[in-house]
Amino acid sequence: MKISGILSRLAVFGSALALTTNLVSAAPQPGKAEVQLAKGTVTINDKEAHVGDLAGPGSVITTGASSQADFFLGVNGPTVQVQNDAKLTFEELSFDDSGPEIVVTTKVKLDKGKIAGYVKKSSSQSSYTVTTPTTTAAIRGTTYLVDADGNVWVWDGCVDVIYHDPSTGTDTHFNVCAGQRFDPKVPGVVINDLPSPIPPQVRPPVTPVGPVIILSPTKPTGSPGPTIPPVVINPPVEGGA
Repeated sequence: MKISGILSRLAVFGSALALTTNLVSAAPQPGKAEVQLAKGTVTINDKEAHVGDLAGPGSVITTGASSQADFFLGVNGPTVQVQNDAKLTFEELSFDDSGPEIVVTTKVKLDKGKIAGYVKKSSSQSSYTVTTPTTTAAIRGTTYLVDADGNVWVWDGCVDVIYHDPSTGTDTHFNVCAGQRFDPKVPGVVINDLPSPIPPQVRPPVTPVGPVIILSPTKPTGSPGPTIPPVVINPPVEGGA
């Protein structure tokens, strides 16, 4: 009986240990933002930033006049561009890859200036938010530009914007889609008349789908004259930038 009791307690302890190990391994991992461009005056936590430097959760980024900083966030982005005279905080950068889909959490607080970014599509449980003193922009699969005054520009996809009216203290929801801008002065959705701040080359390359069609030369075999080279036509691609 004593041996049996000891074995039972050991079995329970082993199960608890295994469960604890699984919970630890499933905990979200911290993400990181790597500097790809540092033009002019750029700081990370009040220290001068250089290409290759890393920022993590809690890092404060500032830029001076005529300055710009580009960051690569990996699964948490991938791209954030901090424009001149800006201040932002990466409040949270994390990801959990223990399940069938990677769950990503990105929270950016913008206190001053403008930031732009390209956010790739992610799982339904993932979130990417940019907050300002008056707005919270929930972004998914979108090219965006946000300023600290609460303006939100969108070039593709849609962004859910919550506007907090400082005069009434009420929150209003707006859906801002491609070619639109949220204007806090209205407040409401208006036309986006700005060019995209994120160049297409930073987006993932698109692979052609389907076979390549080769058209035969138009010159008949054996006829005089120069040979006309074949023309190669790629079929339409899916998801072009």
